Amino acid sequence: MLGLVAAPGAAQEQAEAWRAEKCRLYTRAWEMSAPGLALSERFVAAHDAFLASGCTIRGEVCPQSDAEKGLADMLTLMIVMEGAAGSFLPFHCTADG
Repeated sequence: MLGLVAAPGAAQEQAEAWRAEKCRLYTRAWEMSAPGLALSERFVAAHDAFLASGCTIRGEVCPQSDAEKGLADMLTLMIVMEGAAGSFLPFHCTADG
């Protein structure tokens, strides 16, 4: 029996390509959904940092207002429907906000 095993370099390349694709899809969803919403400077700045990092920063964007929570929920649904795990998303709030 012949087993197919991806070379470590190929697996790394595939993972990086999928991360880049998730970021592209997420950025597009953000650009379609966020304009015109009343979002705090703190929320937008943290979110801009997430996008600037290539979507690698985790848990730095804390939605607090109803508009931010609604946007976070919508973006979560949009990106999960594209096949990304919820752990990809930047949304997380600590006890101190």
